Amino acid sequence: MLTETLKKKGYKIFRNYPFIDREEEINFLKEYFKETPQRILFIYGPKSTGKTTLIEYVIEKELKEKGYWINYLNLRRTLLATYENFIYSFFEEAKDETETELNRTYDLKIFKLEAKTLKKIKERRINLFAELIRQFEKIKEKKIFIIDEIQVLEDIYVNGEKELLKEFLNFCVTLTKETHLAHVVILTSNTIFLNRIYNDSKLKETSDFKLIEHPEKEIIVKMLKDLGYNNTQIELAIDYYGTIISRFFKMYQHVKPQDSIEKLKEYLDKEKLDAKMQIIEILKRYKKYNLDKDAYELFIKTAKKIINTGLNFKDLNEKEIDLMDVFCEKEILFFDPQTGIITPNSRIYLKAMEDFIKER
Repeated sequence: MLTETLKKKGYKIFRNYPFIDREEEINFLKEYFKETPQRILFIYGPKSTGKTTLIEYVIEKELKEKGYWINYLNLRRTLLATYENFIYSFFEEAKDETETELNRTYDLKIFKLEAKTLKKIKERRINLFAELIRQFEKIKEKKIFIIDEIQVLEDIYVNGEKELLKEFLNFCVTLTKETHLAHVVILTSNTIFLNRIYNDSKLKETSDFKLIEHPEKEIIVKMLKDLGYNNTQIELAIDYYGTIISRFFKMYQHVKPQDSIEKLKEYLDKEKLDAKMQIIEILKRYKKYNLDKDAYELFIKTAKKIINTGLNFKDLNEKEIDLMDVFCEKEILFFDPQTGIITPNSRIYLKAMEDFIKER
């Protein structure tokens, strides 16, 4: 019903869902990919801004039929626990039962690799990334390599050390700055991880950073009016949600435009309570996260700053940084590494923090 209603109003539909307000970002990416590869492009932003949907839309609707070779590796959709798992996220065994084991071929879309070579890679007698560079060199089209949620590589050990992420990022620098073989786009919503990348001098000099934000308020007001909500309903919903499109899509499933304002308020208050319980659950588990025993009071102190004056990472002490790291990694808060500013990941968390402070 939601999709059909907005489709009739002229909204774009992508994968049977409305695709709203991304013209600036689409044009940015189209122009970016026309240039010679020079730097890694990190695309980041708060949770639910549609970063993955955006890049998948550009691939399928804007680039797929225009002579680009595109490989999209979504590590969030891949079970990664070991270096070998990572290798197999690139290569799949060809289905040919007549081949002997060592003559079997593995594919990365158009990359082909013999089993005996893959065996040497797994044993680290051949470097995986050196082999991938050789494969990239064979491709004549303009190449785009996209990686989603790269931070999952942080916890993978190779030879007893956490070096896979470092090796992979060096590979990305080689593809872009050193050989200009391919554009590399890395998406992440984990900005604490991204901050470590941003402050690594080598990567900062070889990377661009593009922030994907939630839509402007005017876009949301128009969308909600097109769905049939009145001004009072819209004002209340935006007060709780800000401009997170996915929240309004979920709201539409539970509260229709013809429902009462009381029903909408009841639904939004439940959402706020859920957000508050997420905060409480993190604070209860402070030992797990090695936080100070006074985490509750520390959270109140930082929450007041966020609400009243804003919070800058550079103004935090060590204990506050540890606490904010947890809340950012759990996507309750959002940290922008380019500005150092910490904000709620969603307005619903801001509302929850306001209640939390009143009750303390």
